[in-house]
Amino acid sequence: MTDSISRHFDVAIIGGGFAGVYCAQQVLKRVGSDRLRVGIIAAENHMVFQPMLPEVVGGSLSPQHVVNPIRMICDGADVLKATVTHLDMMARVMTLDGGRFTPAVKVSFDHLMLAPGAGVDLSRIPGMSEHAYLMRTVGDAMKLRAAIISRMEEANLISKAQTRKEMLSFVIVGGGYSGVETAGQIQDLIAGVRRYYDNIGEGEASVTLIHSGERLLGMLGDRLGDYTGSCLAKMGVNLIFNKRVRAVTARTVQLNDGTTITSHLVVCTVGNAPHPLIKAIGEIGAVPTERGKLMVEPTGQVKGLEKVWSAGDCAVFPKADGGCCPETAQFAMRQGALIGDNIVASIRKQPLKLFKFTGLGELATIGHRKAVAMVMGLRFSGIIAWFMWRSVYLMKLPGLDRKLRVMAEWTFEMFFPRDINLLTPSFTSPLGEMHLEAGDSLFRCGEPAQSLYAVKKGCVEITDAQGQLVKSAVAGEHFGERARMGDGIWRFDATAKESSELVAIDGSTFKTLVKSIGSLEALFKSTAQQYHLPEEIQKTVDAISETTRQATAADVMTKNVTSLEASISVQKAVEEFQLHPHSTYPVTEGGKVIGLLRRSVAYDWLKHHGLTCQDPLKNLPLTTPFCVTGDMPVPELVQTLMRTGVSKAVVVDAENHLLGMVTVFDLLKGAK
Repeated sequence: MTDSISRHFDVAIIGGGFAGVYCAQQVLKRVGSDRLRVGIIAAENHMVFQPMLPEVVGGSLSPQHVVNPIRMICDGADVLKATVTHLDMMARVMTLDGGRFTPAVKVSFDHLMLAPGAGVDLSRIPGMSEHAYLMRTVGDAMKLRAAIISRMEEANLISKAQTRKEMLSFVIVGGGYSGVETAGQIQDLIAGVRRYYDNIGEGEASVTLIHSGERLLGMLGDRLGDYTGSCLAKMGVNLIFNKRVRAVTARTVQLNDGTTITSHLVVCTVGNAPHPLIKAIGEIGAVPTERGKLMVEPTGQVKGLEKVWSAGDCAVFPKADGGCCPETAQFAMRQGALIGDNIVASIRKQPLKLFKFTGLGELATIGHRKAVAMVMGLRFSGIIAWFMWRSVYLMKLPGLDRKLRVMAEWTFEMFFPRDINLLTPSFTSPLGEMHLEAGDSLFRCGEPAQSLYAVKKGCVEITDAQGQLVKSAVAGEHFGERARMGDGIWRFDATAKESSELVAIDGSTFKTLVKSIGSLEALFKSTAQQYHLPEEIQKTVDAISETTRQATAADVMTKNVTSLEASISVQKAVEEFQLHPHSTYPVTEGGKVIGLLRRSVAYDWLKHHGLTCQDPLKNLPLTTPFCVTGDMPVPELVQTLMRTGVSKAVVVDAENHLLGMVTVFDLLKGAK
């Protein structure tokens, strides 16, 4: 194992959901942490009990009661809160990004369990990703609940009834479990708290559920699907069937039949997509995939690969009675446990078990103490199904403490009104300001690049692995674009030279800006060229002929350079342009270089000051020249030009008198 590998796991599990957690529990139960080292790599340090997220939105449960710390429920496992940025299946090594202050971590493994879940892609519906709320994490549920209460507070201040109705129009997209349960909980929340808002009349708040099918919860059969729809309708939920959302704006939801619904709050419960990690390794052929999901055997092994396993939403897991397993908690739990058994069996050279679970049934709550259920082929609805739903999910909750807390909250909720406190979660801003003192390190080579930085005050020095200065970024300048537009890894060190103030633009915001504004992309591509690694510079130097490498700037420069005296008029300069056409001209005063004049600048000056303008050139906005001395060796000159991002330099003597100009093309003459 090389020095770059920070740790090794006998069993590495990517994902902290039901499949990953139950796999770890089973391995530890069968073998123990003293004999096998089990690692769980997850983006969060807790497991979310997603079936209960709608209850967080409705205020029936507190957010902390639907999550469980993975370290506590998988005692003995090594839990790493990080994101996998690279997975090398051949070398059996993964690279982790643990956060802004953590350098890239490399982890090797023997057995690998892939259970990162599914991704989300709302880009297929214009405006959905910008305006819709999701229901995938506890943060999503908290944010949605805060938004609903906030709309109620704002509407209570508005005098016009029509404006209140528009503000209190809530739209849920998707008629599956999450969509139905979220719609029911929002309707219950509104009905329960409206009496506390004197200015909001009955019927002014509305909940609309849009579903592309003919009935809700089609997996439960026609009867329960119809019952679900009738219950939601009686509660006051507006149901729209056989329609799809075409676009979403800040104030409207537009359907494919041309209908427009006014709404200030849209919840999207559809849009599942392949997980980015699975998609990435699938595209390079490292694993077999089908529509972005891993193909697995009934044992949980990824097809054609040894010691690689997968379960949950990211896998096409065959069902015992034919077809594929649905993406539900009961299947993910049992898939994870089976894989845990099979990993141990594989290590012990024992036969592997096949997945034989076919499902116990399906349950969904629809609010107002009503639910629907299909258990062991029997269908239930109403308060009996609601009691079954709560009992089943209470038993599934990991940990006795969580069971007791949830039981207590559900009991209190039956006798006391719902909480209407507006606790707005604080979310990370795409812009962050930071202060550095002299000598403080901002980042080091090899660490993950999280942001683009702009200097408000002070100076930050960028140095390469050899300690040579690449750039001194001062107020008004930026850096970090090469890493953000490349592989996302810093290749240099950044250290504050003096007390400095920086603004950091996070990676996702930077990516959005670059994609949206073409001129920004061109700018950053240009400035990124300044950050050349020593080996890149050496490669360019090696391409130059031996004779040129031994020369100096004075030896390779162009000596007959057309320069302009600072005292001549713009009109006179234009005459020189016609006789000696170039894009840029050195401007001298007493033989010393004071600036560069671009021909386009002179023409713009004439357009704004008249064609007969006699202003001297020194009055024009001259560009600061990039000067080098004539005795500078060519290798150093190459590095200077590459590091500064300029294509030409003015060659001067010790007193700044013009000697000539040198370009990259001059250096490449006679290249190998």
